[in-house]
Amino acid sequence: MPRLLPGESVVECVSRHAASKPESVALVVEDREVTYGELWERTLVSARRLLDAGVRSGDRVVLRATHTLLYVASYLSTTLLGAVAVPYEESLPEEGVADLVSRVGASVVIAPSPIEGASLTILEEENACERAASGDIDLPSSSDLAELLLTTGTTGRSKVVSLTHGAVMAVIENIVTATGIEEDNVSLVPMPLNHVFALRRLQTGLVMGATVVLINGVASLKRFYRALSERHVTSLSLVPSALAYVERATKDFIGKFDGQIRFVESSSAPLPASTRAWLRSVLPSARLYNSYGCTESTACCMLEYSHRSDDGACVGTPCVTASIKIIDPSTGAELPEGAGRIAIGGGAVMSGYWGDDEATASTLHDGLVYTNDLGFFRDGELYVQGRIDDVAIIGGHNVSPVEVEDVISGCPLVADCACVKGSDPITGDCLVLFVVWETGGSDEDGLSSYMGEHLEPFKVPAYVRTLEEIPRTYNGKVDRKPLASLARELTA
Repeated sequence: MPRLLPGESVVECVSRHAASKPESVALVVEDREVTYGELWERTLVSARRLLDAGVRSGDRVVLRATHTLLYVASYLSTTLLGAVAVPYEESLPEEGVADLVSRVGASVVIAPSPIEGASLTILEEENACERAASGDIDLPSSSDLAELLLTTGTTGRSKVVSLTHGAVMAVIENIVTATGIEEDNVSLVPMPLNHVFALRRLQTGLVMGATVVLINGVASLKRFYRALSERHVTSLSLVPSALAYVERATKDFIGKFDGQIRFVESSSAPLPASTRAWLRSVLPSARLYNSYGCTESTACCMLEYSHRSDDGACVGTPCVTASIKIIDPSTGAELPEGAGRIAIGGGAVMSGYWGDDEATASTLHDGLVYTNDLGFFRDGELYVQGRIDDVAIIGGHNVSPVEVEDVISGCPLVADCACVKGSDPITGDCLVLFVVWETGGSDEDGLSSYMGEHLEPFKVPAYVRTLEEIPRTYNGKVDRKPLASLARELTA
């Protein structure tokens, strides 16, 4: 059992809290408080529905990941029965859901309408079963499979990651140890709950017996700030693009909650220097964290940047359950120093890719997830230079486009930017910078001066192109595939 946690699975922890403090608030969903006692009761009712539908241990149950009590109870009841939860993004079209059902061989889907290919769809609005499952169901063990999650990469088809209850709890232990989250915490989670960052923050709150407030995104800033105020939120989890949106739309208004908000955590993509500086200025009393990992490992490093000088490449020290090695991409040998492929091990890593032995064999080696990230250690902290295929070699130097983005994002002339590797007929690799200007009008001379002052000469992009918007995935990552195509056109 993880050292800091009260059980071997999320559902076991919720059952314990329901028994010991049934009147404490577990969730705030759709502007309604849900106690741990009510959450457990709804979980048992949902478990009865699944049992009546024929769901048994090891079966896959596909769930639409909405910000509702129904979704949370359905997830918990699925894992309570020893079945495997497969959450999907709520806007996924029916053909996408049908494809997911086929890929994982799901027996049951919980969705708003019947799904082609599923042997049974339990409609979300059905309330036919009001009987709770009996209380003598065996709780899952740490080695049992808990969930299948889709990766969120920007190239190729998403893979399906298999994660045990032990892996889920190891990530939660990493989060608890790094952030110091306690039972009296009130977390605001306004992100897609099929994504590993949001799902783990929801689960962390429930494991610790805290309160989790769920809202669907930050597009409605009125709802976002009302939740912060009325629910007295003490921690906030947001992807970098959402933080940037809050900054652009409301400037320093979030500073009114300094002293109330204990910590802010971001993940899923690099956090620009300008956003880090903004958070430091408006929330000087809060602890500020950025976590590094992937769906296959999740939160293996955590950096607190509240009171340290900026270095966008640094992602902090390995978390308590994680072990990280630097591997020579050519030989596969561990490197005692220098840059190489980042390989992540420890209790939080995946069991493999569901139904894809070839991909598993190419990624998982001796318990280590071989990422596509290039990085190195300095003074015990991990530095990430970017994706191996994205790193440019210029004048004998490895240059990370992400590092260049981080520096240029601090330029007051730039509203947003992205940098990718291009090809130059003389030098070979070069850098291509895409810019969204802050004022709506370009100032390439001003930007050139800024880059000359803040970047080493070999890191200065050879080409600059103006865009109206930087393409990003829903969780804030730069979508580099279309930018790489534009770069090829520009440098041809």
